[in-house]
Amino acid sequence: MTAKIEALTFDWYGTLANHRHHAGRGRLFSGYLVSQDLHSAPWDRRVLYDVFDYYGAAYKPESSDEEKRLFWIQFTNRLFEQFQVSGASASQSELHAAAMRDIFGSACFELYVDVQPVLHALKRRGLRLAVVSNWHCGLGSFCHEMNLSNLLDAVISSSDIGIEKPDPRIFDEAVRRLRAKPDHIVHVGDEPDEDFSGAVAAGLRAILIDRRNMYSAHANRIHSLYELEAQLAQR
Repeated sequence: MTAKIEALTFDWYGTLANHRHHAGRGRLFSGYLVSQDLHSAPWDRRVLYDVFDYYGAAYKPESSDEEKRLFWIQFTNRLFEQFQVSGASASQSELHAAAMRDIFGSACFELYVDVQPVLHALKRRGLRLAVVSNWHCGLGSFCHEMNLSNLLDAVISSSDIGIEKPDPRIFDEAVRRLRAKPDHIVHVGDEPDEDFSGAVAAGLRAILIDRRNMYSAHANRIHSLYELEAQLAQR
């Protein structure tokens, strides 16, 4: 007999959210610097993990507008230092803070259209839901500002716990927080190795979400969360 599903975990980027402008933050950042006649060291995504350590520690979604403005000024200062940004206005972080907020904050992302309706439907069925993602610190704040917090029982990012998918231990942490047996949890993600194989190795069930139709040979895939909802309704 197939075990009852009590909870689901979801990858973040490519599963629940995508870049709003259909361009990565590196491209947007580089384009902004060019527009301001600023120069920097080459883009290195690893820098985000350094500056978002600060974000995770200091940013509070419930802060006042003025507190957030001051935060983004400091964030910009740290970011520009890390990327060795140079030019006439490079030291004037307050001039660039709003643009950096729009490029690196939650507003840079948008949820896929199926996310809110499907997660609401799953929640109404009494299922526990979580995000499990290889992501920098502060993912909980992103989820809060994108109106997902009321639907999630846990948000687990690799930077917060020091473990990345497909390491089974990150899924073990989800099992612990969701208070369910591994085979009572389904993980949904867009990476065959990190998400599908990683979850299965940890004893979870898994579904690959293939929004761009890249993995036609994969036996257990869906193209949208609406398909997930339909599958669960049949159980």
